[in-house]
Amino acid sequence: MLAVASVASLSALAGCAAEPVFDRGAVASPLSTTENLKVIAERAGLSEAVMTALVPGDQPGCSAAVGVEGTVVWAGAAGLADLSTGSPVTTETRFDFASISKQFTATAILMLQREGLLSVSDPVGAYVDGMPAWANTVTLDQLIHHTARIPDYWVELDEVGIGFSDAADQATTLAAIARETRLEPGEGFYYSNSHYVLLAEVVARVSGQTLPDFLVTRIFEPLELDMVVAPTSQGPDIAVSYDANLNPQPLGWSSYGHSGIISTPSEFVRWGDQYRAGDIIQDDFEAGAVYEGEGELYAAGMDIEVDGDLNHTGRMGGYVSDFTVSADRDTVVAVACNGHASNRFGIAESLWMIWEPHSKE
Repeated sequence: MLAVASVASLSALAGCAAEPVFDRGAVASPLSTTENLKVIAERAGLSEAVMTALVPGDQPGCSAAVGVEGTVVWAGAAGLADLSTGSPVTTETRFDFASISKQFTATAILMLQREGLLSVSDPVGAYVDGMPAWANTVTLDQLIHHTARIPDYWVELDEVGIGFSDAADQATTLAAIARETRLEPGEGFYYSNSHYVLLAEVVARVSGQTLPDFLVTRIFEPLELDMVVAPTSQGPDIAVSYDANLNPQPLGWSSYGHSGIISTPSEFVRWGDQYRAGDIIQDDFEAGAVYEGEGELYAAGMDIEVDGDLNHTGRMGGYVSDFTVSADRDTVVAVACNGHASNRFGIAESLWMIWEPHSKE
């Protein structure tokens, strides 16, 4: 199975010979033109071919969506949400988007800073009690940009015998972080989920709401997004998590800040338009972005790639995901799967070839 299909081969699969181009200069709302509706329909056919080609029908499945200027122009799904029942993944199936959740936590901190309730230059110890001596010098900015170099809590939980499927809530996770008395040696970028668990606690201490409640009242409800922070959730509309051997991999760790937003790709591409036209995402999301390697910067819970695209990936148990916003901020692609070995990157890259290269005048 090819990881990434060419536009030409996808055109053959979908029976489309031409490569369509959006006429963005014709009208203020290019998606409303007859020609662009035809373009969307053609690309939708190519996108469906991607899902058919890259997601086996009898394996854990994937769901994907594309948004242009805040409108969901295509959504599709393939594969199974539950292998035991044969229930298919649909565009309404929900997934844990794992680390893609980080951008919401960083955004909550920046919202509180705009309101004068904190400063990202503050030490985390000013808000979170019971931490080691490093809390007096590690700043919120360092947590946001993964330069605090606090060891990942996963290591400490493993040390005390708390496995991935065992229960570990926010308090248990904070206690594990507090036992890490030494920072990782060196300087600069060091990705650690502990950073964002601590940021979630800062939001709670400053706002008086847990991060899940803060996001509901300040982001999800105002934007009418069907999202919830609810790690370990199970339900008929939530895909079952599977490991690489196709065994169910139930999640026991219910901490949040770094992970745990349950939703669909369509909701995420709607959210992604905040980077183009929103007032919740503002210019401060890029402030202090740090070099993380290979020409990329890490901003407020998002990578800034060499070409200006924004991206973040996620993995929690069998849930894997990918989220990309184009450099011009017009186009958003989101992919979520419920199998550890699912081809999320092949799907995301193939959809990007279909939608993004032709989305500019």
